[in-house]
Amino acid sequence: MTDSRIGFTSGWRKWAVRFCLGYALACLMFSLPVEGAKRARKHQQHAKAAAHKAAALAHRTAPPPVALCVVVRNVRGLAVADLRSSDFRLWDNNRLQRISDFSANIVPESDLHVRTPGSGRNIALYFDDLHYDFVQTIRVTDSAYAYFKSLLELGNKVGVFTASGDVTLDFTSNREKLHQALLAIKPHISTSKEANACPELTDFQAQMLLYGNDPLALKIALEDMNACSTPKGQADPPISSLPVVTLRRMKQAIDARARQVIAESEIRSRKSLEGLDKLIDRVSKMPDPRTVIVASPGFMAGSQAREIDLLSRQATRLHIIISALDTTGFIRQLPDPAPTHNIKLDEERAAVVAAKNQMMADRASMAADVLQDLSAMTAGNFVANKDDLESGFEAAIPLPPAYYVLGYSPTDARQNGRFHKVRIQVVRHGQMGVQAPPGYYAPGTAAEIARSSLRDRYSKGHRK
Repeated sequence: MTDSRIGFTSGWRKWAVRFCLGYALACLMFSLPVEGAKRARKHQQHAKAAAHKAAALAHRTAPPPVALCVVVRNVRGLAVADLRSSDFRLWDNNRLQRISDFSANIVPESDLHVRTPGSGRNIALYFDDLHYDFVQTIRVTDSAYAYFKSLLELGNKVGVFTASGDVTLDFTSNREKLHQALLAIKPHISTSKEANACPELTDFQAQMLLYGNDPLALKIALEDMNACSTPKGQADPPISSLPVVTLRRMKQAIDARARQVIAESEIRSRKSLEGLDKLIDRVSKMPDPRTVIVASPGFMAGSQAREIDLLSRQATRLHIIISALDTTGFIRQLPDPAPTHNIKLDEERAAVVAAKNQMMADRASMAADVLQDLSAMTAGNFVANKDDLESGFEAAIPLPPAYYVLGYSPTDARQNGRFHKVRIQVVRHGQMGVQAPPGYYAPGTAAEIARSSLRDRYSKGHRK
């Protein structure tokens, strides 16, 4: 009895163990495909995420295509029209690039000369009135009418367009309509408003303060603020004698004023470029021959520097040549200050006047970069340093007999807003002169591009 009970108990235990092992094995065998499927799905999700990340990275770092207009002249100054892609060498930030796209464009002889009877050119005049003051408006519009009225009798048509959009005259050969449109152009910069600001800051000085951390720009601003905030009838004390707390408070006010000046400058610059962009689209629908002439005193590109590149490339794709006339004329320097009985004060004032004269020259040079880029990037003419604006229009209007478009993808694809210096050389053809853009801006934030326009291009390109 006892042995049978023991045998039964032992058999039941073996059966229970087998059942548990079999159940566990079954569960394990069932769970293996499920876990494998889970792992497979998880692996696929990771693979897809990695693929999307790689694709996004590749898209972000893909070199943006660059197209550059080039005019080549021989030693006699004549345009060369028989070059091929293999005749050019192109460096981007001193790195040799492969030219992947190339075209040669020949302008017909009949389109080159506007004074040939029956030439029939469509001439778009773009007046940057957003950057004109009262005196400049009169100079520019009077000179334009004096020059272009005689061209209307030869079969040419002239259209008047403005950055503000206030005045628009479709292409016409009617002299009276042209005259009335030019008379309707008004200035948009109030010199009295700027003169009443304390301190009075130019757009260039404001950018040098906020983006360039320039000590000279700060010194001039401090001196101006000290002078304009001193009550009338009192002699303004030398900056060197002011308390540190006062200087710190003045700098905070100057920085606030600089941000305001930059914001206003950016609005005007953006509107000027938007107006030109619309004009390019308008002119692209006109039959050849056609010309765009920008009459502007120039402006600080700042964060809009890359927009100028893109706008120029659009004009190049549409085979529109833009010429630019810098309406500033010659820069008049400030006179030396009247001497006082304070030697130290006289020295400081003389140093400030010298610094202001240098800054005016630097500002004019950098503001002209916008016009120079628009013309160089589209194979047009850039005319500057002319008080006689009538002859300036005459110098701006000729077209190049031939120009080339070189396209490439830069090897340096970083999107940091930096200015890329471009150098182009013609080989195996003896001595040649090359008119080409100085470079372009990589994609980047507004602040990166603005800083680069001062640090990478201006500091190295002008202050050598």
